[in-house]
Amino acid sequence: MDKNQLALVAVLGGIVVFIIKLSAYFVSNSIALLSDALESIINIVASIMLLFSLRIAARPADAEHEFGHKRAENVSCLIEGMLVLVAAFLIIEASLGRVFNPVELSSVNLALLISLSATGLNALMSYSLWKESKRSGSIAMEGDSKHLLSDVLSSVGVVLGLFIASITGYTILDPLMALVVAALIIKMGVSLIRKSSNDLMDHRCPESEQKIAEVMKRDHSSLEYHDLRTRKSGDTVFAEMKVCVDGDRTVKEAHELTERIEKDLEREVPGITVIIHVEDNEKCGRKGPSEQNA
Repeated sequence: MDKNQLALVAVLGGIVVFIIKLSAYFVSNSIALLSDALESIINIVASIMLLFSLRIAARPADAEHEFGHKRAENVSCLIEGMLVLVAAFLIIEASLGRVFNPVELSSVNLALLISLSATGLNALMSYSLWKESKRSGSIAMEGDSKHLLSDVLSSVGVVLGLFIASITGYTILDPLMALVVAALIIKMGVSLIRKSSNDLMDHRCPESEQKIAEVMKRDHSSLEYHDLRTRKSGDTVFAEMKVCVDGDRTVKEAHELTERIEKDLEREVPGITVIIHVEDNEKCGRKGPSEQNA
C-alpha cells in the first residue's frame, strides 16, 4: 500500500472511528467520551489534509518550483500540530464545565467497549502511518501518525477514568481524566509544531550529517571535506559540501569522483540530494580532521 492509499484509508477510518465514538457518548452521557469524539472530527480533517499534501508534494519540479513541492508535507505537519492543540483545548473547555457540574453516567460498561473498539482501530492506523513515515521519511505521515496516537492516548485515559468512576462512584474523575489527557495532547502538538517549523526554517539535519560523515570516513577516508550544510524539505534531505582534491586532476576525473561520492551517500541516506563543490587541496589549506565540516 503506497502513501496515498494509506492516507485515504486514514480518512475513511477516521469517519468510522468518529461514528463509533459518538455512539459511545450517546450511550453513556460521558463528557470525556464526547471530547474523544470531537477530537475525531479534527482527525478526519487532518487526514484529508495529509492526503492532499502528499499529492502536492509528489508533483515534479516546475518552472516556478524548481526544488519541487516537498514543503507541502512540512506545512501539513505544522497545521496538524495546530489541530492537535485545538483538539486539546476543546477537551479542556468541555471538561471544565463538568468539573463544576458533574453529571451522572449511564451504561458505562457498554460505552467503554464501544470506545475501545474505536481506539483499537485508531492504534492500527497510527502504527501503519508511523511505519510508512519511517520507511519513506515523510514528515506529513509522521504528523498524522502522532495525531492519531494522541487520540489513542486520550481514549485510553478516558476509558481508565470512566472505569474508575464506575467502580468508585466519583463521577468527577470523568472530566479530571479528560484534563490530564488534554495536557498530554498539548505536549504532542507542541512537539509537532516545533519539528515542522524547524524544517521550514531550514534547520540542519544532524542524523543525516552523521551518516554522511560515516560514509566519507568509510569509503573516502583519503579525502578531506568541509562546509557541510544540510536542510530538509518534506522527505528530501538537501546537502552541500566541499571536497578537497589534487589540483592536477582533470575536470572529468573530479566529476567522476563527485558522482561516486553522491551514489555512496544516496545508498546510505534515502532521499538525499547532494551538491558537491570541488576545491584544490592547496586552497583547502589541508584541513585536519578537527576542522572538517566547520
